[in-house]
Amino acid sequence: MSEVRLTVDHLRLNYEGPFDAKDLISHVYAFLRERGFDMHQLKDFEHETQEGKFIEWQIRPWKKFSDYARAWPNIRILIKNYKKVDAVVDKKKVKVGSGKAFIYMDLYLELDEQQRWESIPFFQFLRSLYNNFVYKVYTERFESRMSYDMHQLYDTLERFFNVYKNYKVISRVAPFASAH
Repeated sequence: MSEVRLTVDHLRLNYEGPFDAKDLISHVYAFLRERGFDMHQLKDFEHETQEGKFIEWQIRPWKKFSDYARAWPNIRILIKNYKKVDAVVDKKKVKVGSGKAFIYMDLYLELDEQQRWESIPFFQFLRSLYNNFVYKVYTERFESRMSYDMHQLYDTLERFFNVYKNYKVISRVAPFASAH
């Protein structure tokens, strides 16, 4: 079994209010593609409930640094009670979704993914020496770079949700109502 290190553990972002779920998912995809990740989608689930839609979306992108090291974040987005509502922004009425969003991010660094050092116990011992002493500088650099990317994604998602903070959710708008 290759060595897997947990670099970012359960980075969590919660949001409740108006937002667009499709834009959220496309925003995450765009960010990861911009950083050079290859995509692997694990779940794309949508269920209609009485309170609104329940959406679960989980991906596990990966990025290879070398023949020996690869990083793969695990990103899970849960959206509860999502429904389309009317909102007012800049004195204009728009349709937007509203609900609760929970985003969980973990990051793993996998060393010796092809399991070349697994056949003999002595090789496993050599692999641990190699990982902890010889290759340590590189793995620390990979871990810090990927941790930085995950925290950048977290900050970008916070900014994404902050755009929707000034949307005022309404059920009906009078023709001459003010947004303030």
